[in-house]
Amino acid sequence: MTIDGVLFSGDGTLKGDPNGQLELRKMLLAELGRIGITPANIIATPGNHDIVAGTEPNSPERYGLFQDAWLQSDPVVVPFLEGIHDINGLDISSHVLRAPQGDWAVFPINTANWSQLRISDDEDAEIADLRSLIKADGNAKRISTLDRLCAYDIARVSDDQLEALRKMVKEVGDVRLRIAVLHHHLLPVDGREEFKSFESITNLGLLRQVLRDLGFHVVVHGHKHATAAYYDHIYPDHSAQQSAHRVLTISGGTFGPSSQHPDTPFQLIKFEGIPHAPRCTIESLSSAVAGRSQKTSKSPTYRLWEDDPTASGPATVFGTSIDDVYVRAIQMVKDAPNRPIICTIDFSPEDEQLPFPKDYPRDGTPEERREWFGETVQWWQLHASRIEARIPYLHGSRLKRFGGSFDQIKRVVDLIKEEKTTSKAIALVVDPGRDFGGDSPFASFCFVQFCLRPDKTLDCIGYYRAQEFQSWWPVNVAELRYLQLEVAKEATVTPGKITTISPYPRLSKDQDNIRQPTKVAVPLIDQWVDNHPVRIAKIALMLTNNTATPDPEGILFWNRCLADLEQTANTKFHQDGVQVAIDGIELLLHWLEATTATKEIVDPIRGVLETNKLYDRGPKESPDFTSWQRTMREKLSCLRSLQKSSLGITDEISS
Repeated sequence: MTIDGVLFSGDGTLKGDPNGQLELRKMLLAELGRIGITPANIIATPGNHDIVAGTEPNSPERYGLFQDAWLQSDPVVVPFLEGIHDINGLDISSHVLRAPQGDWAVFPINTANWSQLRISDDEDAEIADLRSLIKADGNAKRISTLDRLCAYDIARVSDDQLEALRKMVKEVGDVRLRIAVLHHHLLPVDGREEFKSFESITNLGLLRQVLRDLGFHVVVHGHKHATAAYYDHIYPDHSAQQSAHRVLTISGGTFGPSSQHPDTPFQLIKFEGIPHAPRCTIESLSSAVAGRSQKTSKSPTYRLWEDDPTASGPATVFGTSIDDVYVRAIQMVKDAPNRPIICTIDFSPEDEQLPFPKDYPRDGTPEERREWFGETVQWWQLHASRIEARIPYLHGSRLKRFGGSFDQIKRVVDLIKEEKTTSKAIALVVDPGRDFGGDSPFASFCFVQFCLRPDKTLDCIGYYRAQEFQSWWPVNVAELRYLQLEVAKEATVTPGKITTISPYPRLSKDQDNIRQPTKVAVPLIDQWVDNHPVRIAKIALMLTNNTATPDPEGILFWNRCLADLEQTANTKFHQDGVQVAIDGIELLLHWLEATTATKEIVDPIRGVLETNKLYDRGPKESPDFTSWQRTMREKLSCLRSLQKSSLGITDEISS
C-alpha cells in the first residue's frame, strides 16, 4: 500500500504546548515513511491552538511554534503565511501538493491569522482604565478573568491569503481534482450547539464564493473535532436561480475518546476514477488501546462528478468527451445497476472524427484499435451486407432499407431541410413485422430521433431496450455520431449533442476480464466480405505465393485477421454470445481453391470454418463456448506454426 499525501488540518498542540506538533511530525515520518511519506508530501495548516497566543496578526512571532515543527528542517507543504511569505514571490512547490501526473492538486489555506488575540491597553482606553483599577485592588484572579474576557479566537481569511490562493490555482493550471485544506469549518458538521464568539469564519461568505470561483471539488478541515462528510452547495452571489457548485466537505476528528469528541483521529481518503469520473470513499480510523483492535468505518462512495448522488430515478451522465462519459457511465451502472441511464455528450461541432474511448476493451496498438473500431462502426451502419442472413438486425440496413426499400434517413433529412422544428424526425430499427413474431433475436437499438433546435443545432437521441456498456455503448454512440454528421451535412445544420437512453443498462458479468467477446465484435474477416473483399483476395494470393518475397499487404491483412480471431479465442464467455467468423473464411477458401493452394494450407483454415459453423448452429452456453474456444485455440496455433515454418511469415514482418 502507498499513500500520496498526509493532510494535517491543524491543532497539534494542547494549550500552546509546542511538543504536540513536533511529536506529530516525528510520528508521521516514522510510521508512514515506509509507504512513501516524506516531508515533501505532508501538508500542515495551522490551527487556532498552533499559533502563539497574544501575538500580532501578520507577524513572524505568531507562527513561531508552527515554524519550529514544520519549516525548520526538511519543510513540509504549508499555506501562505501572512508576515512570513511574500505574495509577489510565491514558491508554488512550498504551498501546493501536486500529483506527478497532474491529475490533482491540494491547496492549504490559513484561517488562523487572527486566532488567540488579546486586546491590549493601547487598543482600548476603557480596558486600560479597568485594568489599572483591578491592579490597584490587588486581586490577581480578577486580572486573569479580564485577560480571558479580552481574548478573541477569531477565524478569518485575509485578502492576501485569498489572492495567494488565486495565484496558486492559476499557476498550477487545469487539474481534474482540486482539494483545499484549512483548519476552520465551513458549515456545522454535527448537531452540537456552541455558544461562542466568532464560532465561524467571519468572512465565510467570501471564502465560499472564492472556492466556487476557483473550482474546488473537495474541502478538508478540522477544528470541530468531529468526523463528518457532506456536500456543500455553493450558489453564486445574489442568484439562487443559477446552478450550485457542489463541494464535498470532509471534517476531521481528534484523539479522545469522549462522548463529545469521538476517538477518530485519522481518516483515509481514497480518490479513484481520476481524471474522467473521480469518486471518493473515506475510512475513519480509531486509535486502539492495549489489547483492542483498531476500529474502522467506511463511508458510502461520493461520486464527485454527479449532480445528485441521492437520486433514485433515471441516472444522468453528462460530459463533453467520450472518455469522461464512458468511465462515468460504467461507474454508474456498477453502483446503481437498476436505474435507467441517460448519457449525453456535447461534442464539439468541428470534431468529425468518430468518438473512440481510450479505455475501450480492445487489444492492439492505438492505431490498430482505432482502425478496428471505425471499421466496426461503419459495418453496423451498412445499407446492406452479404452476411445479413446470419445477422438480420444490422442497424444500417434497418435504417436505410426498412422493409426492404424505405430509406428512413433520407426522410429525416427532408424533414430537417424544411427548417422547422418537428418531432417526427424518427427512424426505427426494430421492425414489429419481422421481430415480434418469433424467438429470433433482434436489435437492442430500437429507434433514433433527430431534434433540430432553435439555434439550428441538430441533437441526436438513441433509445435502446437494453445496453451493454463496456463494449456496445461506445459503438452505439459512434453510430449515432456517424448518422448525426451525415444528416447535418445533408441538411446544412450544425451537429449538436448525442444522447443515449437505456432502461436496462448492464455490464459484463466478469468485471475482472473486460476484454470479452460480444456480438458487437463481428470478426474482421467477415466485415471485409462487405467492406474490403480485396483484402481477403490479397490474403489468398499471399498464402499461395511461392516467391521469396511475399506481398507485404497480404501478410499485414493475414496477421490482422489471425490476431482478431485469437483475441476472441483467448477471452472469456460473454452472456450475449460471440460472433464467429464464417462468411469471410468461406470466401477465403473459395479463392484458395481457385488457386494452387496446398492441402497443408487449406485444411487448417477449413477446420476453423467447420468449428465455427458447428458452434454457430448449437447452443451458446458457457460449456459450449469453452469447448469451441479450446478447439479454436488449437487450430489457430496450427495456423501460426504453419505461417512461420512453411510460409516463412512472422509477426514482425507485418509491422
